[in-house]
Amino acid sequence: MTSAILSIPVLLLSYHFNENDTLGYALFLTFMQIIALCFFTYLNLFLKKFLNLRFSFHDADNYIDFLITINFFLCFAGIAEIYLSTFAEPLEQFSLLLLGSFGIGQLLFGIKLFQLPDTLQGLLKPFCFFVILTGILVTTIFLSPFAALTGAIADVMLGTIFFQACETCEGQDTC
Repeated sequence: MTSAILSIPVLLLSYHFNENDTLGYALFLTFMQIIALCFFTYLNLFLKKFLNLRFSFHDADNYIDFLITINFFLCFAGIAEIYLSTFAEPLEQFSLLLLGSFGIGQLLFGIKLFQLPDTLQGLLKPFCFFVILTGILVTTIFLSPFAALTGAIADVMLGTIFFQACETCEGQDTC
């Protein structure tokens, strides 16, 4: 939920700070990318653990690992691009390739989640559709700013899924 709540204001702040090409802006972007990477990694590892323990569902493990790995590369390519201006163009091209790969991975992950043997109290299909839509928007590159909105909606749904799951299994080891 925190990731979803913070993603849009951080996006707006980055546009605001972009007007001032200073060290403060570079540090802000570096900090935000590292925080976003930590949130993304934690959420996806938690989702993987949840799917594995609660449903013995391991079909999405490789997709989750792929998305985390690509996100690490994206984060560090973005940070390198900030501080290594001579390599900015190749790093931008590399980031675009990674972004396309990330979108395809997310699209496939959303499709794979449809195989989960539970409806997650009716939230599985909407969550999968938003994950797939986010993957499509990211893959198109030029529509990726809209992916922040669909990704935030998917994050809220994921948080709701986690909260509902913990309510239904209080005292069990699977939460």
